[in-house]
Amino acid sequence: MYRAIFVASLGAVAAMTAQAAELCVACEQPAATYRCTVELPSEKYNIAPQLQGEMCSKVLAKKGAHQKCALLPAAEGGKCEGLERTVTVTDYQRALTPAGEETYEIGALEKVQRNMQNTWTCVSSMFKDC
Repeated sequence: MYRAIFVASLGAVAAMTAQAAELCVACEQPAATYRCTVELPSEKYNIAPQLQGEMCSKVLAKKGAHQKCALLPAAEGGKCEGLERTVTVTDYQRALTPAGEETYEIGALEKVQRNMQNTWTCVSSMFKDC
């Protein structure tokens, strides 16, 4: 009986820690405030809150064409007034790459899907869109 209670409590704690925290980010030029959450690819990943704040500020600055974004301290009650945004690890990797440089490489499956779509478009248009 005690084991079941212990396991259930561990599961509840794990579920609470796996839930993404909402961070408040303020950006300048143009001015905006965002409620940002970091979406993790799986429960195996554990990113420190400090790094999550950096991820949100970098990605939102690049995506929103802001000059600068910074993490705001939590307000009383933990509420942040602003637009809701979700940031992924991939977004962060793309935000760190220099402009014009592409780090994404198309996989074999995606190449096949694109070729099949192009072939279908060609055939269905009676060879006008080839």
